Amino acid sequence: MFREELELIIKAPRERVWAAFQDFSSWPTWAKALRRVERLEQGWRFVAHGQPPVDLVWAAQATVRQPPEYLEFTSIPGEPHNLDLHGHVRLREEPNGSTHMEVVVEGRPHYKNPLLDRAADLYAMLFGEPNKLLKVTFEQFKAHLEKEVLAH
Repeated sequence: MFREELELIIKAPRERVWAAFQDFSSWPTWAKALRRVERLEQGWRFVAHGQPPVDLVWAAQATVRQPPEYLEFTSIPGEPHNLDLHGHVRLREEPNGSTHMEVVVEGRPHYKNPLLDRAADLYAMLFGEPNKLLKVTFEQFKAHLEKEVLAH
């Protein structure tokens, strides 16, 4: 199991942060760890560089959506993936026009082979790979969005 809680202050209006966050197909252009993002019938599949030879794959769908403030998500049952996860993203407008972003993600490895499942869980616990991926990805999101806002 892993749990990650992140809080970021992004120098951009909340509506802009919401729109950029929801533009999942653009994520691989600024998130170095993401190999690809694919649209599914019920949500999105994310494929990230993991420890060779295994990529980290998760398929997620929104379960609660309250634009531009709150998004709750969970894994899509039946979609191929090796990370089960759920969590939420909350955006709050700051008095100075910046956006406070809270991200909470909980998950666990999910493999068909119980031995591989246990080994991946142990690896994640020891090395924190999903946690590192989340931190780096959202720091890159912040940098990308702030750079974009400055350019306009």
